[in-house]
Amino acid sequence: MPPAVARLPRSSAGRPVPGNITWYERDDDGAILVTRDTELGGHITCPCTPGTGTPRFGEQCPQRQRTFMAQRQCGLCTENIEPTAELVFIGETNAPYYLEPPLHPLCAAYALQVCPVLHAGGQRIEVALTHSYTLAEDRITGISADGTLRRSVFALGDPVARHLAVLQFYLAFPDTPERLTAPNWLAQRAPKLLP
Repeated sequence: MPPAVARLPRSSAGRPVPGNITWYERDDDGAILVTRDTELGGHITCPCTPGTGTPRFGEQCPQRQRTFMAQRQCGLCTENIEPTAELVFIGETNAPYYLEPPLHPLCAAYALQVCPVLHAGGQRIEVALTHSYTLAEDRITGISADGTLRRSVFALGDPVARHLAVLQFYLAFPDTPERLTAPNWLAQRAPKLLP
């Protein structure tokens, strides 16, 4: 376990909780909170506090997700990733973009080994290695009759999007990524990350 991961708040089962995960308190009804400002326009906010309440694995806090993406922070340990350092995105094979924030290589190796969902994905899970990425905005444009959210992707900072739709997440498009299946990357390259 990387030292920065060991310092994270823990779930009731004792597992470190990734920095981008949403925490719910007992009386939280899960309502989506929307606010508006001149920088982001309409955007989803989240009142959760890491370590307070119960983490919901698989659900990202929109505010921390956007912060981690914009500031190049690791989605697991929350620490900065150096501007020239290689970073890792984890997702389905040939994903055009990533919703999960970038990871330090050591944090990615740890996550791939201990996360049951990633581990069970096997060859379907891919790592994209890159030094840089471009952000876009994932915005909610409406709600269908069955309650499904309709979404669109906008350029980062699109001034029209601020008035048309509600920002939920940033999407990361890796610049010229090297792609490997997660099992191959773990077997071939991850051992070199250890001291």
